[in-house]
Amino acid sequence: MDHEDRICGIGKASRSMNDLAPAADLALLHLDDHVVVVDKPSGLLVHRTHRGSGETALLQRLRDQLGRRVHPVHRLDRLSSGLLAYGLDSRAARRLQAGLQAADARKEYLVLARGLCPSWFESRAPLVDDERVVRDAHSEFTRLAAFRDARATLLCARIHTGRTHQIRRHLALLGHHVLGDTRYGKARTNRSFARHHGLTRPFLHAWRLDVAHPCDGRLTVTAPLPLELRSVLQRLR
Repeated sequence: MDHEDRICGIGKASRSMNDLAPAADLALLHLDDHVVVVDKPSGLLVHRTHRGSGETALLQRLRDQLGRRVHPVHRLDRLSSGLLAYGLDSRAARRLQAGLQAADARKEYLVLARGLCPSWFESRAPLVDDERVVRDAHSEFTRLAAFRDARATLLCARIHTGRTHQIRRHLALLGHHVLGDTRYGKARTNRSFARHHGLTRPFLHAWRLDVAHPCDGRLTVTAPLPLELRSVLQRLR
C-alpha cells in the first residue's frame, strides 16, 4: 500500500468496528475491553470548557454512545480532525498516557503547509505553555507531496512532545504555516486557499497512532482523511 492509498482512506484500523457496531454519530476505529479510539470530526470540542458554552463535547457523546465512562488520554484542537484514544478504566488510561510519552510511540499527523518544504526537517524550538513556562518541544516533518503551482506541501508530522498547538506553532516559526490556520497562519494565503481550493478549516489531521497497548502488545490505528480534506488534495492535483 503506497502513501497515496493510505492518505485517501484505503488503509484500515487495527480492529475495524464497521462490521461490529450499529451506525453511530462517532466512528469507532478500535474498541476492546480497555481502550477505545474514535475518529473526531472537525469542529467538535474534545471536552467541555469552563466558559460554559453548553454544547455537548466529544467526551460526553462517546460516553453516551458506549454507555460507560471514558477516560481522556490526549487531546486535539477543536478544528482539527482524526483519531483520539480513551481508556475505558483509570488504570488503562494511565498506562496509555505513559505509553504516549515513551520513545517508541508514534503520533503522526497529516498537514498541508505553506510553501515548498524540504524532504525532511525538524523543530526543537521551546514553546511557552499556558502557565507561561518554557517547555522543550520536538517535532519532525516528512514531505509526502509537493504542489508547486500552489506553493504548498503535504507533510507527515511526528511529535515527540505534546505541547499546546505544537505542530501549528513550530511550522509557523519555520515559515511553513498550516494552511487554513487562522490563529498562527497567513490570512491572505488562507483566503486564497479557501477561494481556489475549498479549504475552510486548518488542514491538520491526526492520522496514525502506534503505542504500547495498556495490557499487551501494540495499539496501531489509522484514521483516513475526511472528505473535505481529500477534496482539497484532489483540487491541488
